Amino acid sequence: MDTFKFQSKFPVTKEALFQFHEEPIGFTTLMQANKGIRVIQKPNSIAVGETAILKVPILPFLYVTWIAKHTKYEKNTLFQDNQEKGPFLRFCHTHRFLDAKEDKNQSILSDEIEIDFYVWPISKYFLYPLLYLMFRKRHKVTANYFKVKHELIFSGYTRSIIN
Repeated sequence: MDTFKFQSKFPVTKEALFQFHEEPIGFTTLMQANKGIRVIQKPNSIAVGETAILKVPILPFLYVTWIAKHTKYEKNTLFQDNQEKGPFLRFCHTHRFLDAKEDKNQSILSDEIEIDFYVWPISKYFLYPLLYLMFRKRHKVTANYFKVKHELIFSGYTRSIIN
């Protein structure tokens, strides 16, 4: 199983980063970073069982319905949403919040997506730029919300030995 990771360091605590994602402003702000996506139903929270329904453009004027359900929640540590219906064979997104080792007032936001798509592994090469640009925007709007600058730590695929 391949996992796309996008990790940035923020000069805010992991609790503050988590709270941003947990409050309604987080979902609204992050969706604004994804041009063209239409929100049909936004989740009431990031609690387990909450569902988001989106219309996602895959080609100009061609949209696919994407249904994502929250499946894990650990306060100030992580939450996870899993595609129930959408364009991917598998898309499980874990939002992880970590303390930066050198300073407890800094944190790392790690977006980790277990992904599988048609004609994998070939498709991972054309999906990478799309994922990279999407998460670069999302981390930028998150930093803008806090009026800080973030630092990219890692962007790329990792391979899990456990399937």
